[in-house]
Amino acid sequence: MIAENDLRRQLATCTRIFAMQGMIGVFGHVSVYQPETKTVLITPGMGSDKGSLRPEDMVATDLEGKPLTGKGGPPVEWPIHTALHGARADALAVAHLHTPHATLFAIAKREFRPVTLQGAIFDDGVPLYPEAQLITNPERGNALLKVIGNKRAALLRGHGIVVVGLNLQEVLFSALVLEDDSKKYMQAAALGEVGTISPEDCRAFGGEIALERRALRAWNYFCGLEKRWDRQPSTGRSELFP
Repeated sequence: MIAENDLRRQLATCTRIFAMQGMIGVFGHVSVYQPETKTVLITPGMGSDKGSLRPEDMVATDLEGKPLTGKGGPPVEWPIHTALHGARADALAVAHLHTPHATLFAIAKREFRPVTLQGAIFDDGVPLYPEAQLITNPERGNALLKVIGNKRAALLRGHGIVVVGLNLQEVLFSALVLEDDSKKYMQAAALGEVGTISPEDCRAFGGEIALERRALRAWNYFCGLEKRWDRQPSTGRSELFP
């Protein structure tokens, strides 16, 4: 079992990296679940400075969203996190982000399909939660759970994205890949018809097999960048696949 202090430190680091990358700001939140103690650690909600979060800023709740300490409550969309943590053994980390490019697939009437080999981890697509609403109660959290099924990510209509993983390293990498693939899809569309990667070719690439190694390498790389980041807007951002 990973100690809570270590999870808090990883969660704060992951969120600061998302902030450095321009993938989280006033809105958005990230969580990690400790199944042994049934504790959800989640970033504070709207208005918090995500680029400066520290381990002690994380909010601890149970799977019903009830705070376990007196240091404030979770963000209003906590049911996104508790629904996934409670139902999926492979959803020990969850990020809800308003990323600039991937969110466009939650707006345009166009299905997301991977366009790069790195995007092969999304070989079965990214489903759309069809209601234009915040996920603010358990009923909506369960509806999202039905939409995402066993997939790695989902789009929230007119809103943003949700990404799940076995750990924060996997969530960071997957979210970076989804955003990069979405951006490249848009850029390629300006040249003409977009050639997507078929599910068969995605599986042949074996992205899932190497996911743990790739995610850890990306985590170490971005942790190093974040340590040197000056916390100023529009600085420190780095492409995963330039």
